Amino acid sequence: MIYKGFKYNLQTGERTKMRELTATSLLLALLVSLVTPAYASVSIQATIDQNIHVVFDFQNIDSRIYNETIRQHLFDVSTIPRAIEEKLEQRDLKNAECIYDPTQEIFDDSTRSIHVEFLLVGSDIISITINKTTTNKIYNVRTDWRKFHVNLTDDYALDFNEYFGKPIAEWEFENKTTPVYYYYNHTSSIEFDPICYFTLPSRAISPHVAEDGDTLIFELPLSLGESLLNSPFLILVALIMVNVVAVLYRKIRR
Repeated sequence: MIYKGFKYNLQTGERTKMRELTATSLLLALLVSLVTPAYASVSIQATIDQNIHVVFDFQNIDSRIYNETIRQHLFDVSTIPRAIEEKLEQRDLKNAECIYDPTQEIFDDSTRSIHVEFLLVGSDIISITINKTTTNKIYNVRTDWRKFHVNLTDDYALDFNEYFGKPIAEWEFENKTTPVYYYYNHTSSIEFDPICYFTLPSRAISPHVAEDGDTLIFELPLSLGESLLNSPFLILVALIMVNVVAVLYRKIRR
């Protein structure tokens, strides 16, 4: 009788533990269901050269949002470029343009992803001067064009000003790689996982951020052709050639 009682108590204890585990699992499942799921991961790659090559990648988009985006036709290859240009015009920055291929296919139904790329050009985006001491080119690159918003659907918007509004001077700077780059991962949103990169040319010298907090400054060496064009020896050679031609012309006339 003692053995049977012990066995009964053991079985009862196991059932109690199972009920507790089941209750805990249900509670965890409820808590998870109350948390808003991530609707997509969003990355922006802005690669700087003579212009800025911009790539937007939206991955693992929530099926409902992706299907509504396709159905409503509010978002297409021109949506982001036009939104950026409108923001620039509002700031009276008219010498800037987004160049894109209107025929590019941006939707991938198999992965529920969107891929948009374009070139951002113009002297209001990238201005170049010459450092008279080093004869390097000094680049001043605006980055505040990233602060805009667009709608994927009529009731779902992406606010990149919220995601990447922090001045680029406060972003992370990765200088242990080539090329170097600035990046920021917005972690406050539970709906999206947005990250943005600004990648500088591999030969960039002395990269830093201007006092306005949102303009990147760096230098690049002149190319061989540019060095020759800016060389005083080229002018000297040209003057010598002019004199030689003049002398030969006078001799021929005689």
